[in-house]
Amino acid sequence: MVTTHNPTFTDEHIRFLGYIRCVGTGPKGNRHLSYEEMQDAFLLIVQRRVPDVAISAFLLGWRVQIESDEELSGCVDWLALQQTSIVKTGIEIGYPFDGKAKFFPIMLKAAEHLSDLEVHAAFDLPLGPKYGHTLNQFNPIASNVTLHNRRDLIKGLSDLTTLRNDIGIRTAFNTLEKLNFLAPRALIGMHHAPYFDLYASLYAKHYKRLIIVQGHEGTPEILKKTKYKVVENGEITTHHIDPEEFGIQPISAKEAMDLETMQTLMDNPDENLAKMIRLNAAFLGWASGKYESIEKGFACLQD
Repeated sequence: MVTTHNPTFTDEHIRFLGYIRCVGTGPKGNRHLSYEEMQDAFLLIVQRRVPDVAISAFLLGWRVQIESDEELSGCVDWLALQQTSIVKTGIEIGYPFDGKAKFFPIMLKAAEHLSDLEVHAAFDLPLGPKYGHTLNQFNPIASNVTLHNRRDLIKGLSDLTTLRNDIGIRTAFNTLEKLNFLAPRALIGMHHAPYFDLYASLYAKHYKRLIIVQGHEGTPEILKKTKYKVVENGEITTHHIDPEEFGIQPISAKEAMDLETMQTLMDNPDENLAKMIRLNAAFLGWASGKYESIEKGFACLQD
């Protein structure tokens, strides 16, 4: 417990100092927060009830200590409870909030092929350290795609963007914000294999069907042979999708592109890219339950 403190601190600030001590005292004094403690700390952060300097101290200490699954779960569950008023239909695509830097959002383009499917995704201000192009910068977006401004979903989390950019490194929030509970089914992307199990434990309970994809730029987008997992009815199955099996050449997309170049590719795809867009559409349609399989979806989209 904090026993000596600045007399101007509020009770909430004093309570939050206790959480900072848990993650920032050092190896001998550190401990993980309980589920309930983390929900309280997260609420104080998102509702901005404590000073930014205290939030920064907590985020850095928490990152260095390495956040526990229980702590992350407390945050994700709190966020899920905030979205109960949204009419949940269709499918959500969970894009990272640091934007697209090396290719346009091909899954949003793919949605044009699925005009009867409601597709949801969220965007916000550019976030570091990548500072990529945000989803709302691309146009036109298909009429069946709804882009949600995160400021309208969780204003406090959106307001932290400037603070996080000032810190300049990734924090646990990069993990917590991938999905926003906008639909009964979801696609989520990630870079590294250990996140398969983590995302399944954090998000699957909030969706009827969750597809976790080790896709391009940490998105659920397919540009080459890609591993993905399906979480449904309490079961997890592992699969691969290879564009070459559909007669499509893989796309490298390793170099940064400016927005104009991305938009030009999006508007004027060559034959191979057009097929890759259809493959992503088939994957999106299958993930939503529209198609029995990716192969059948791809065949339907070519007719």
